[in-house]
Amino acid sequence: MPSVLPNFLNGSPPRSPHVERNTFLSSYFNGDSSTASGLPPVHSSALPRASHHSLRPTRRDILLCLLTLSFSYLLFSSPPTVDSVISRGSIPAGGSPAAAGASSSSRYKLPSWGTFFPVSSSLDDSCSAVGGVREVSFVDSVKPVGFGTIGVDASEFVPASDDGRPWDEGEEEAEDDELEGVATILRGHAPGWTLFDRLYIFNGSFYIVTDDKQDWPDLRMMTSTGLPANDEPGNSEAREPKGDEIIFITPFEAMKLWGPRVYKMDGMTFLFNDGQFIDHYYHFAAELLLGTWRTYASFDQDITAAGETTLPAPRRVWFLHQTIAEWRDKPRFNPTLIFSLFPSVSILYPNDFADLTNQTRSAIPKAYVLERALLADRSAAFRGEWTGPTARTVASSLHVGTTSKWWWEPIRRQVLRYSGVAEEIISRNLEGHGAIDPVTTVGPGVDSVEPLAPQGTYAPVITYISRQSSRRRLTKESHEDLVKVLEERSKKLGWELIIVEAEKMTKEEQFALAGRTTIMLGVHGNGLTHLLWMPATSRSAVIEMFYKGGFARDYQWTAHALGIRHFAIQHDVSFTAPNVPKVAYPEGFQGTSITVVGKVVADLIEDRLAGKA
Repeated sequence: MPSVLPNFLNGSPPRSPHVERNTFLSSYFNGDSSTASGLPPVHSSALPRASHHSLRPTRRDILLCLLTLSFSYLLFSSPPTVDSVISRGSIPAGGSPAAAGASSSSRYKLPSWGTFFPVSSSLDDSCSAVGGVREVSFVDSVKPVGFGTIGVDASEFVPASDDGRPWDEGEEEAEDDELEGVATILRGHAPGWTLFDRLYIFNGSFYIVTDDKQDWPDLRMMTSTGLPANDEPGNSEAREPKGDEIIFITPFEAMKLWGPRVYKMDGMTFLFNDGQFIDHYYHFAAELLLGTWRTYASFDQDITAAGETTLPAPRRVWFLHQTIAEWRDKPRFNPTLIFSLFPSVSILYPNDFADLTNQTRSAIPKAYVLERALLADRSAAFRGEWTGPTARTVASSLHVGTTSKWWWEPIRRQVLRYSGVAEEIISRNLEGHGAIDPVTTVGPGVDSVEPLAPQGTYAPVITYISRQSSRRRLTKESHEDLVKVLEERSKKLGWELIIVEAEKMTKEEQFALAGRTTIMLGVHGNGLTHLLWMPATSRSAVIEMFYKGGFARDYQWTAHALGIRHFAIQHDVSFTAPNVPKVAYPEGFQGTSITVVGKVVADLIEDRLAGKA
């Protein structure tokens, strides 16, 4: 039977085809110690016979040994667990991987092929390695995680005796520590954006298990009935929570209600309680996704300019009001984003919540617990102080905890990589300051912070997104004047001018073009949502053309939140923050009579590229 061992482990080692030259090592292994020591060589016939059979490794042998050792290490070693990292001191005990220090050497990261989500394990350490993939085993996935291990018979629970003594003669205090392990934890909050650890689902409601209800935000600042907002009488009241959307109970009440019968849905869950506008590219990408990621990014304060992060991808996205078709926009940008960003995600709908509700209703009550959850609620966001003035629900999310100024980079970079954009183009963001309002980075009293990379020598890319085939567009004369002036100025100053009708391009082509655009311009419309994928540099800008007297905050707010300067133009007058006009939608705002002076636009672009605007 032939041996399965490598040749160099079977009998004498194979000989290399190259001519072997005498070296210190070859002399040593040949037993020729005299040469090694500088003494006259001894003829081989004078040596003992055994010296002819001594081990004589070649470079090939050494290489095979190194490869074998390397392969064995990769095969039998496993990535460090959270516990092992804590034991090395990289993560404070009781903390989380996202809360580790700023030094990249103290954080576990996968090789370069996994830079989007360097850590992809569950939020706890209950998973095992199978075939190199960290997954929760079946046995662990169905194991109850409720209150059965505490040692108290829930059916006999009585809060206190008549004489005021503790019902358990003092044992409750000892059990409190164990009950804390099943309590719900508030990880972050701003109106409309709430982060939970251990959010329970039972009988059609979410349950917060806590002894400290007073420490939680008001219910109306976290959730609503999810109804769409409109101007009908009583609509505002109808969107106020009824009290059964989120229910507070104490750990002992939960123990009495469910006992050990709680089943974990591990990982991160995004809960979308928005009642409207989700099927629109701008509102989905530049409000819901942008706000969700900013809220989630508060778990990692060290996201790098290259988009490296410790955040695991979400396990599930749950639309609490939209059906399978109702969250998809007509051009299908929304599903493209979801599946390019989170290819392993599960998507759930109201029917799934109803199914889970029915599972918990039985003679033996049981609950499910979301290991970590983010609840986004549009109506709740509008009740806060930040969304009202801007009309942007995402504005509130910027106030959930703190994070890196590069928090948007993991998302931007993945979309561009998915679209085939080269890394040197993606990395043009290093010429800027990250997601910081450009108004705050210039001017008197502002400390100058140098970008991570100097301004590139590439030709600036001016992208004009034409809407001449859409219902809201420039007049024919204004469009032709604008194109003529832009072409003349581009030839004179060396700009790369690209004029496109976005609807005639694939989604990947649109993403890729935005990824290398320096200045984007167009009439107010959905195409300007692509500013999300632009690199934020000192020259970047969005120029938005409006009907005379009209103005909207959508793209102005989004651009400045991501570090990109925005200019509004009404015919021949331009505005930029902090001096912007009031929001207005005059007659003609949505029509075909929008005008602009081409020279005003070209002059503004030239000044911006020269650092004068």
